[in-house]
Amino acid sequence: MSTNSPTETPVFTLEYRNAVDGQWRVTIPADWRFTDRAEFFIQQKPDHLVVFPKSERERFIRWANTLPGSERAQAMEAWAERSMPVKIDGAGRLTLPSTWAKAVGIEVKHDAVLVGGLVNFKIWSEARYDAIAKDREARHSAVLARYENATVDFNG
Repeated sequence: MSTNSPTETPVFTLEYRNAVDGQWRVTIPADWRFTDRAEFFIQQKPDHLVVFPKSERERFIRWANTLPGSERAQAMEAWAERSMPVKIDGAGRLTLPSTWAKAVGIEVKHDAVLVGGLVNFKIWSEARYDAIAKDREARHSAVLARYENATVDFNG
């Protein structure tokens, strides 16, 4: 059962492995859903897909609006040509753009790995994700150690 209220953006945590069905749909974890038919945006990266809620799009727009005219237009265009709106269906599934999914190694009838990133989540092919697991764990441990050893007062 989801702990997110209907108006609250979820916090995307943990890792899940779910099969991609024949129609390129993958089930999203219940705790990552905040309303029925929630709208998200998806982008293709070189080796995975990244999915984020509308609130992240709004944050990007606020940032782009701080740029001078031509840079603002270029930033908006760059974001728009690399993003696609997607919705979670009534069964909690997200339909992946098949061309993008194939390009990052995701296949139908195989598991995809959904990895929480607090404000977004990534979708990896299981093979690619497992291939980088050790290196990824080492990088994550290193960055979290920096936080744990920080002497900066983050409350001030």
